[in-house]
Amino acid sequence: MAPGKLALKNIQGNILGGFNKDFQTFIFLKFKSAAGGRAWINEISDGDNEVGIAKSSSKDVLCFNGQFKALKAEGKQPEFFIDAAWTNIAISFHGLKKLAIPAADLQSFPAAFKAGMAARKNVIGDLEASDPSHWEAPFGSPNVHALMVVAADDAAKLAARVSLIVGSATFIHGVKVLHTIEGRTRMDLPGQPGHEHFGFKDGVSQPGIRGVNLPDDPVGNPDQGHPGQDLLWPGEFVLGYPTQIETADPDIDGLNTNPGMPSVSGPSWTVDGSYLVFRKLAQDVPGFRAHVGALAAAQGLHPDLMGAKLVGRYKRGCPIEKRSFQPDPFAVSPTDPDIALPGVGDSDTLNNNFEFKDDDASGAICPLAAHIRKAYPRDEVTLAPPNEGNSESDTQTHRLLRRGIPFGGSFGATQAGGATDPRGLLFQCYQKDIENQFEFVQKNWVNASTFPPIGGGGNPGEDPIIAQSASGPFQLEPGQPSITVEHFVTTNGGEYFFAPSIDALQKIGANTI
Repeated sequence: MAPGKLALKNIQGNILGGFNKDFQTFIFLKFKSAAGGRAWINEISDGDNEVGIAKSSSKDVLCFNGQFKALKAEGKQPEFFIDAAWTNIAISFHGLKKLAIPAADLQSFPAAFKAGMAARKNVIGDLEASDPSHWEAPFGSPNVHALMVVAADDAAKLAARVSLIVGSATFIHGVKVLHTIEGRTRMDLPGQPGHEHFGFKDGVSQPGIRGVNLPDDPVGNPDQGHPGQDLLWPGEFVLGYPTQIETADPDIDGLNTNPGMPSVSGPSWTVDGSYLVFRKLAQDVPGFRAHVGALAAAQGLHPDLMGAKLVGRYKRGCPIEKRSFQPDPFAVSPTDPDIALPGVGDSDTLNNNFEFKDDDASGAICPLAAHIRKAYPRDEVTLAPPNEGNSESDTQTHRLLRRGIPFGGSFGATQAGGATDPRGLLFQCYQKDIENQFEFVQKNWVNASTFPPIGGGGNPGEDPIIAQSASGPFQLEPGQPSITVEHFVTTNGGEYFFAPSIDALQKIGANTI
């Protein structure tokens, strides 16, 4: 990668590496005092602390994930050979104030972060049942000062690490646990690990990062990691590095691959840090299943295809869209094609190798408002004339690094499998700019029935999966009247945080910031 080598050892591990652990605990913290909070941060960020953050850098996590993947490719069970546990923390604006960070530094942070998620409800669409007035305590409160994420390969090791951290005298003196949520991969039903509670494979389409993800074809396709995965400049997600340029380069076919200016936000010590959005999203699984079945019957479609039209992928991760190498004529499968072609959804070389504008501009195959098309429009024309030529480059400035994991028992499982038992997704995403990335996607893409724009008029509809309204329009077929789709995801709480570099945490702990 050029210019600027990533300081992976200084960047917290969940940002660029991704914990990818089946067992994760999310602990929401309140600092009892500035001195007490700083003392604990000093302890948890100490390089000699075996359960601390310095041992959970992006370098550590990326190296482990690479070893894990290599063992799996050899047909081995990686868990028999290697294991690891990780710890990361992020601090809210209220937490930074409680730590007595200098006033000039606090003032320089961006407005959305300072306001907090609850105050931004009208921007991101947390209304009706998702309104902060309905959120679980302590979400929406100024007492939420920090989020600590602890992850491990099994429940016993996770519990042991959490116990060591919260049982220390420094923690007890300086920090209070407000709330704890357990994230768990769905291993309580066969075939569901890696899938969210509606049954769809999650985390399939992540942006590639220059300096982290190597291209599969460095000669023929050097600007993509896996086929269909554009490599983006790391400053989109970590402060202090080159960013994407939002306007097209006339000498480049597709998005602008030139490095933009380094990302800057807040005080100078935010370099190597990232903004974290956390949301607890409840999912009504029986309601969703029944509604998809009713829609399928009304439209004369198989439920597999109806679900794929709403999401943009079949449950096992195979895209409904024509992949780039597939010859014409192309027809969608009425049932999950992974049944006939096992492994398509799991293949990094197959499951993202498609675009929208050239192969399906009208939404005849993948509806324009399908979830994956709303959340990431790829090469879609998203800007109005005369700026339409900048669309693909502009889209890449709104990307998110997602780090979600389910919570609660699977519907129908032996334990916690009842229809009303709590379940859903612990959504996390990292970015350089909350307003231009997470909030932009929510306001201008997910919740906007007019996005993406349709030539000649008409509205594609709202995102049928994560729009927070009770129901919304959805154009299933080009040029046809919209159908009404009910929504089954509700926000139960959330907050905006900043995940400082390990060096910055050590300086906070040492009272030099």
